[in-house]
Amino acid sequence: MVWFLTITDCAAGAHNMRISMGTHPARLEPLIERSFESQSPLHRINLINEIRNFTFPAPAEYSLLVEIDEEPLLATTLTVTD
Repeated sequence: MVWFLTITDCAAGAHNMRISMGTHPARLEPLIERSFESQSPLHRINLINEIRNFTFPAPAEYSLLVEIDEEPLLATTLTVTD
């Protein structure tokens, strides 16, 4: 699985990105955690994140959360069927 994420309007300096997922919004497990640098809020940051051998344990409605510096950037769901 590969995630492409483009971030803009991020203050200059070091930051941390985390993508978490799970079947219950209160119990999400981190899939990816990585740091990145921003040169300025005008800088466009392209993050390419690969997860090898990823599988979904069962068909379900999965919650997905993308955070930058522990602040939610995107919260959505992903439906996995048979």
